[in-house]
Amino acid sequence: MHSTGTTDRKLSCAEFAARNHVKAPSVRSRVCRFGHYFGVKPERLANGRLSFPDVQVKKGDEHDA
Repeated sequence: MHSTGTTDRKLSCAEFAARNHVKAPSVRSRVCRFGHYFGVKPERLANGRLSFPDVQVKKGDEHDA
C-alpha cells in the first residue's frame, strides 16, 4: 500500500472519504467490488461497519479497472 500519513487511528467510512476528497458511497462501492479502496483495506467491525486506517490515497497507488 502506497499512502501517506500512516497512524493507528481508525476512521469511519465518511471520515475516510472526506480525508480523500470523495463521497462515502464511492468508497463503499469500491470496497464492495474489489475488497479495498485503491489498496487500502478496511477492517470490518463486529457491528458490520468499516474501519479505515488514517491514510490519504495518492494518485497512481493502484490501478483496478
